[in-house]
Amino acid sequence: MKTWLLLLGCLLAFASSAQSSRREVWQWKDANGVTHFSDYPAPGARKIVLNGSPASTTAEPPASAAVAARPRAQPAATEVVYERLEIWSPESGANFFGADAVVNVRIRAEPELGPTDRLLTYLDGKLLPGENALEHSLSNVERGAHSVTSVIVSRDGRELIRSEPVVFHVRQPNISNPRSQGPAVRPPQPRAGG
Repeated sequence: MKTWLLLLGCLLAFASSAQSSRREVWQWKDANGVTHFSDYPAPGARKIVLNGSPASTTAEPPASAAVAARPRAQPAATEVVYERLEIWSPESGANFFGADAVVNVRIRAEPELGPTDRLLTYLDGKLLPGENALEHSLSNVERGAHSVTSVIVSRDGRELIRSEPVVFHVRQPNISNPRSQGPAVRPPQPRAGG
């Protein structure tokens, strides 16, 4: 019986020493391609079990490796906070003469237009072609006063900033008979008999 207990004790001692020699080691590569080993898991690490014999790897990846293997969601683009949006040309109150006058509209934003934002410019409330254009050349503008305004809107259509409106005037020559103007014009003559 003592031999039996002695044998049982030896088996227990052997089993506990086998358990203590079994170790977990984590292996991973960093962004520079350098391989690291540690007693503690790291993101993207692979578990290696050492049994006192040559290393053998386990088939199941750690939870951190499964998380690293999932595609990462793109971080939301940070919204640009605009300090200024202005139409710097033409000046407010500018006059343009002639039917063939060209009005050059120039716009600036501080900071520059964000990658997902849109710059829209309106002439008398009508959208001009050329979204995100910082310059517009307006020709064949009708005689009279006109207003230009620019707006920056976000991807979802929310207005982020609006410029002050700029008003300019297009003046065209009078097309009436030039002889009916100035000092050559005589006052009407009184009618006889009346």
